[in-house]
Amino acid sequence: MESLPRIDFVELHDLDGTPPVLRTLHTESIAFIYRLTDAAREYSRPLSLALRSGADHRIVDLCAGSGGPVPLIQRRLHEEGVHTQVTLTDLVPNVPAFQRVQAENRRRLPDSCCSVDYVSESVDATDCRVEGTRTIYGAFHHFPPPLARRMLQNAVDTRSPIVVVDTKRSFLYVLLFPFLTTLAVLLSAPFQRNPLPRYLLRLALTYVVPVLPFMMFFDSVVSFLRMYGRAELRQMVDGLTGTESFAWTIGVEPGFTGAQYLIGIPRR
Repeated sequence: MESLPRIDFVELHDLDGTPPVLRTLHTESIAFIYRLTDAAREYSRPLSLALRSGADHRIVDLCAGSGGPVPLIQRRLHEEGVHTQVTLTDLVPNVPAFQRVQAENRRRLPDSCCSVDYVSESVDATDCRVEGTRTIYGAFHHFPPPLARRMLQNAVDTRSPIVVVDTKRSFLYVLLFPFLTTLAVLLSAPFQRNPLPRYLLRLALTYVVPVLPFMMFFDSVVSFLRMYGRAELRQMVDGLTGTESFAWTIGVEPGFTGAQYLIGIPRR
């Protein structure tokens, strides 16, 4: 499928007119799916590789949504004896979600070796000033090529290690995953932990007027069509100014999630 051109279309939760509460419910569903599928098992490997290659153990998670998979990855790495300090950021930060992730981290990892913090102000992934190893999980495809290159260029310019993980572009995922993620939304809604008004709204928008399942299905199809292929990633990094000052690794982790990664580490 990588021989086909990438289709750059818009996802519903990216639209300016999408109500913030609907966007939050959507990203919370995605975070639940990360936990349900144990995505951290495969998603942790590229970050682990970057850390072994000299990346900073201070993790700056870009486009973190409602927390994303990085706190789950942090726990898995902790079990392996790898300790990290995570800072969650987003262009439109979901501070209550970040606070819940932070509180859960304190319960599960009371040792100060692994912390979760957050930036409550807007952080532009293409012009980030927060120091540490940058991660972007499941969101790189949201950026059209000019913005994606700006994000990578900003990492090179600031000599910040970067780990980008997304799903590989595949017919199988386009045909199969939207149905699985939509089913997950339908089955998981009663088990999502939300304040009562938002919990009832989630149930209404899932079962009465099925806006959330429709959004998940539509956005999943569009997401897989927007994924960058490995050749496109290689072309992107080859065109960066000063790219030779970084060591770049592009690959795919075997497994259910089809985790494709791009790792950039500053050369010494």
